[in-house]
Amino acid sequence: MRMWLAAIREESRYLGIAAVVFITSTIAGFANGDAILESMKQMGIMDQLEQVMGSISKEPTFANAFSIIFLNNLLASLKMIAFGLLLGIIPFMAMLTNGMVLGVVLDAAAKSSGQHPLAIFVGKVLPHGVLELPAIILAAAIGIRLGMAGWRRFLAMLVPGRREVSIQEWKGIRARLPRLILIIALLLAVAAVVESSLIVSGMQ
Repeated sequence: MRMWLAAIREESRYLGIAAVVFITSTIAGFANGDAILESMKQMGIMDQLEQVMGSISKEPTFANAFSIIFLNNLLASLKMIAFGLLLGIIPFMAMLTNGMVLGVVLDAAAKSSGQHPLAIFVGKVLPHGVLELPAIILAAAIGIRLGMAGWRRFLAMLVPGRREVSIQEWKGIRARLPRLILIIALLLAVAAVVESSLIVSGMQ
């Protein structure tokens, strides 16, 4: 457990960056809900969400819901980590998009129900996302870290004095990465159990 916490602490700066991007884009999505919703529909983002829910509703069993939710989230997280090597652009954009989607959903739910968006977030979003959101933000943070480390590695090739620092950074990343991926997978697995239970019980 201590090693896992130490691995997470090493990514604290990038966790902060990913969290700020997510929170800021959530606020932006809520403030401009109608306009952003229309853009997301044109981009097919909302269709993807509907396809996931449609796949679950076709066979509303716990096992089906769990496998769909867990595998979708795990694949998305691994993509953010892997594509983070492209200067961290993909995980940054993923946080931007996910935050905006949440903001748009909160805006739409608040307008349709008349409830305060904070009440909706606490009552509806947190039970589903209390473990899922930290896992996805951690994956984005790792992706951003890899992108920045890759950039520093490139600079180290041009500036010999930075080479040893870059080598040590990558050694640390390689040592921490398996633990961090395991943490993400465990968080997403538990989150999928909770979310699947809530979704299936709501469909019955």
